[in-house]
Amino acid sequence: MSTGSVVLVVAIVLAVLCVVPGLTRMVGLFGPVAGEQPRRPAPTPDTLGLLTATVVVAFAAKLTDHVAWLPAYAYLGVVGVLLAAVDARVHRLPDVITLPSYPVLAGLFGIAAVLDGGPGRWVRAVLVAVAVLALFTAFWALPGAGLGFGDVKLSGLLGGALGWLGVPVALTGLLAGIALAGVWALVLMVTRRAGRRTSIAYGPFLLTGAFVGVLGWNAG
Repeated sequence: MSTGSVVLVVAIVLAVLCVVPGLTRMVGLFGPVAGEQPRRPAPTPDTLGLLTATVVVAFAAKLTDHVAWLPAYAYLGVVGVLLAAVDARVHRLPDVITLPSYPVLAGLFGIAAVLDGGPGRWVRAVLVAVAVLALFTAFWALPGAGLGFGDVKLSGLLGGALGWLGVPVALTGLLAGIALAGVWALVLMVTRRAGRRTSIAYGPFLLTGAFVGVLGWNAG
């Protein structure tokens, strides 16, 4: 890794840490669905900062040979932690965060494709995003599926970010997220803290699965 790459990585991490206080305030801005109460308080700046820094540093360490990709994954890490915190607190994945992230990530990956001379990755990411979005929409339409439409919109975003690394990575990340959500739902039912019709926040699990997928990516 060149000196210039190290400087870029450090600059990105520092920039991320600078926006954390604002992210903490943003988590508290989103209330629950009418008639419900927040499931938990908003995370403290220290907690949110630690989680965000951990994710971004982990991505930076994984992508040391592909620094052009790091701005996109750093953005995904910041937005992902924010969305996970909001969803865990109020069971919402706000469109005002998720939807603008589509063009932002498309642009950042587009820049990476130009710098790396690999437009094929960008095209594949778009195709995987569309396929995942269609698949999750079908799941959402099934009776009793338990998915919210916010989860559907998030799935396409994650599908694109994982699809940039490859179809197997997308499958691994999404299946990991679904499996984690299933295990958590089972734990809640076994401990009698939830029933079959109790809704859970899928967003944090889908995002964790995506994190696992990125870290499990093998360049070879």
